[in-house]
Amino acid sequence: MSILYSWLFTLDHKRIGILYTLLGVWSGFVGLSFSIMIRMNFLEPFYNIISSDCYNFLITNHGIIMIFFFLMPILIGGFGNYLIPLLCGLPDLSLPRLNALSAWLLIPSLIFLILSIVIGAGIGWTFYPPLSSSVYSESLGVDFLMFSLHVAGVSSILSSINFICTICSTFDYYNIGRSSIILWSYLFTSILLLVSLPVLAAAITMLLFDRNFGSAFFDPMGGGDPVLFQHMFWFFGHPEVYVLILPGFGGVSHVCMNMGAAVDAFGYYGLLFAMFSIVCLGSVVWGHHMFSVGLDVKTAVFFSSVTMIIGVPTGIKVFSWLYMLLNSHVSLWDPILWWVVSFIVLFTLGGVTGVILSACVLDSLLHDTWFVVAHFHYVMSLGSYSTIIILFIWWWPLISGVSLNKILLQAHCVISNIGFNLCFFPMHYFGLCGLPRRVCVYEPSYSWVNSLCSVGSLVSAFSGCFFVFILWESLIQDNKILGSYGASGNFSNLMSYPVPYHSSFFSFNYNIQYETVVF
Repeated sequence: MSILYSWLFTLDHKRIGILYTLLGVWSGFVGLSFSIMIRMNFLEPFYNIISSDCYNFLITNHGIIMIFFFLMPILIGGFGNYLIPLLCGLPDLSLPRLNALSAWLLIPSLIFLILSIVIGAGIGWTFYPPLSSSVYSESLGVDFLMFSLHVAGVSSILSSINFICTICSTFDYYNIGRSSIILWSYLFTSILLLVSLPVLAAAITMLLFDRNFGSAFFDPMGGGDPVLFQHMFWFFGHPEVYVLILPGFGGVSHVCMNMGAAVDAFGYYGLLFAMFSIVCLGSVVWGHHMFSVGLDVKTAVFFSSVTMIIGVPTGIKVFSWLYMLLNSHVSLWDPILWWVVSFIVLFTLGGVTGVILSACVLDSLLHDTWFVVAHFHYVMSLGSYSTIIILFIWWWPLISGVSLNKILLQAHCVISNIGFNLCFFPMHYFGLCGLPRRVCVYEPSYSWVNSLCSVGSLVSAFSGCFFVFILWESLIQDNKILGSYGASGNFSNLMSYPVPYHSSFFSFNYNIQYETVVF
């Protein structure tokens, strides 16, 4: 009972990070089960497996739960809570009680989300009006869904304030090169959340007033404009993409910098200012989601051009990672190298299709087709998920004190990449053929390709379960347990232990505060 009490009322950043991660993993498997049900429905061209209403509920909640309750809790709440104080050389975050509050707010938020699924909310994860208005969707599930996002947004804002206070309190402003690249990534992420989340909260509040109190912010009959909601949603929605990927950028950059030697052109400052450029440019390109709403030519050209320009700092990061990997001292059979290369390939493919969609002429043809689904899954789903795996592999010995099985990690990487590409790559073909997304019927001649995608989704689901097994297997191997390392922060046993999965991980002198690496 005392153990349960200590975890429920803990203020320790490591334990709160673990709680975030456990919640994220559970939510991830719930969202994964939704995606499996969606794919099972596509085995039949005429929606005879799942009703159309149920299909709409699954489409709505799959996207929301994966973004707000899987990727964000693990990447930001989990690893952010665990690593930021360690990399800052602090015993805890600056505001530990606020940190605990932001973590536990996710529980009622998730409860309201589940209630919205039970009651019914089939409006899509973007909940555009008038589809989400009271005229077309009278279900209370929509209100529960929006309240769930309100609570999750409060949790993210509190966590962002905490991260900014902690990081800024320890920065050496006269020598920024001594601060961890991971700290910079979490600082940029927190700033993006603070800037964009209030806009989403305002949009949802206005929509709730339209639904329940007779206002007409988005109702043309009362002088409102539904396109206004799209502007407000995507002002949050596009920075949210970088919120999900920036911690991964920081983690991958950290891994690559520690695996290989880098010169100034492809080193710390190049990665840092490329990340800063992505943050600035990514905040002003929301309109490329809205080329089909009737934007004037100059506005469309502006959003199209700035979206293409984002490819420049992103390319700098990719070439920096490749240069570091080419100069690394890691074995070609090392699973961490396999996953970094997989991330670069998957994210680059998603970025290339994003450049295609940034052209307003092409977007008008491919908008709301399966091509868009393939694009954002390669960037957000596969890219962000790959960084989660990389962070787990790299930091698991530090967090748990046990090592991971190298052979199992290699098999997991191969299985995952086969499943990912089988599931999502054929969707580009669907989009080029003009098949609309979020529609559960399709031409029967595409049935065999859809079946191939469904097989890929099952393989991907197996790979997720397989990775959890790898983590569990490492914990039950008594001969790999290093000692009582955990919340105490005792590194003496850990730093002297040769980790089998990654022989170079502890082969250098590692300074927690400044990441000083001496080979």
